[in-house]
Amino acid sequence: MATVTENQLRELTDLINNRFNDLKDDIKAIDKKIDIYIAKTDERLNSIDQGLADLKRQSEKQDNRLWVLISGMCLALLGILAKFALNP
Repeated sequence: MATVTENQLRELTDLINNRFNDLKDDIKAIDKKIDIYIAKTDERLNSIDQGLADLKRQSEKQDNRLWVLISGMCLALLGILAKFALNP
């Protein structure tokens, strides 16, 4: 049966520790990338929300314009009808 010396055990522990340190570094790098992607996604969502708010404001303005146009046409029609009714 082979015996394991203390130096061999140290080498093995150093090798294992180096592998774990490499894994920790890789995990930190991945974590940074994920944080960057999260920040980019949040920024995109904020810009989409802002765009939707702008569209809502524009549609409200168009609704107001439409009602002004319809009421103006109704008043003009009433004026024309009143002119024909009062002036034979």
